[in-house]
Amino acid sequence: MYGITIKPRPQGDHWRALADYWHISEAARQRLEWLIFYYSVGRQNARKTAAYFGTSAKTFHKWKGRFSPQVIQSLEEASRAPVKRRTWEVTAQEELRIIKLRNQTECKWGKAKLKTLYEQQYRKQISTWKIERVVRKHQLYPDPKEQERKAKRLKLASKKTRIHQARKEGISGPLWHVDTVILWWYGVRRVIFTALEDTSRLAFARVYTSGTSVQAVDFLNRLTYLCRDNIRVIHSDNGGEFAKSFIPACKQLKIQQVYSRVRTPKDNPQLERFNRTLQDEWLAYSEVGLDEIEPANHDLTEWLVEYNSIRPHQALDYKTPLAYAAAYFPKVLPMSPASTSFSWLGYNLRLNGR
Repeated sequence: MYGITIKPRPQGDHWRALADYWHISEAARQRLEWLIFYYSVGRQNARKTAAYFGTSAKTFHKWKGRFSPQVIQSLEEASRAPVKRRTWEVTAQEELRIIKLRNQTECKWGKAKLKTLYEQQYRKQISTWKIERVVRKHQLYPDPKEQERKAKRLKLASKKTRIHQARKEGISGPLWHVDTVILWWYGVRRVIFTALEDTSRLAFARVYTSGTSVQAVDFLNRLTYLCRDNIRVIHSDNGGEFAKSFIPACKQLKIQQVYSRVRTPKDNPQLERFNRTLQDEWLAYSEVGLDEIEPANHDLTEWLVEYNSIRPHQALDYKTPLAYAAAYFPKVLPMSPASTSFSWLGYNLRLNGR
């Protein structure tokens, strides 16, 4: 009869047999159980069924509307791709004109300038998006190879976990920030790698002649040795020293890398402040300086002992970083405030002798 909707009978065993025969997914099987419950125990009460299975009534109604007992696969997730997709809207004439204008300007003018030039020359409106599409299609760049490298860098950057994202998701355990300070010491280039724990302000630093990823790996190994391999998350900027050899080293040590956003110094304010303190309180008063690496590192070690175990910190309620770390991470960080000088000096002397 017309206008009458026939409700499916509750044939749970038959529906389950069809599900086994057609090998539907686990998600579809779960939805099938919703409907079996709805037509039997639930007595066709959508809210009761949704509450029992821990889903929303809206979601249940969606799948109830899609379900067909004759086609058990109707409970499978369908493709969410749009039915109508964007098509190439640039006409052949527009394409040729854009190519001509782009070549005339030696591929140096951007799409906004080309739009103005196009409308002045041909007396017709055109969007910057059309110009961008033609430039991409025909690779109309001053240096196509450099553009390809840039695209790869952007793709890689999009996969990086940023520090603000990691903070939102939650970071368990100590978070170490690492950075580099590049200095010119009487015409000689020196690089100081620095590290700071986010909560306790516990700090570590070391002087190097250069700032490559090889030196960054050496610094990381010393830091993990100092912390008894208890580093799990490390935060850096997007510099090359924290790429190449540094990335596989972090993977080998099972350390998660998170990165600052580009041109966002506020993502790492604690370490930026420590870098300034290191220069103002150590380097400005150091009698050794940065001429020779070994004496500089020994002098820096002595200052780090003072910084971590003697110097009170206003941000820590005038406690030392070691005392603060002992209260917050007693099982993670190896140093104790009772033997701070011996522990830090001992570890660093062993590091220097490795």
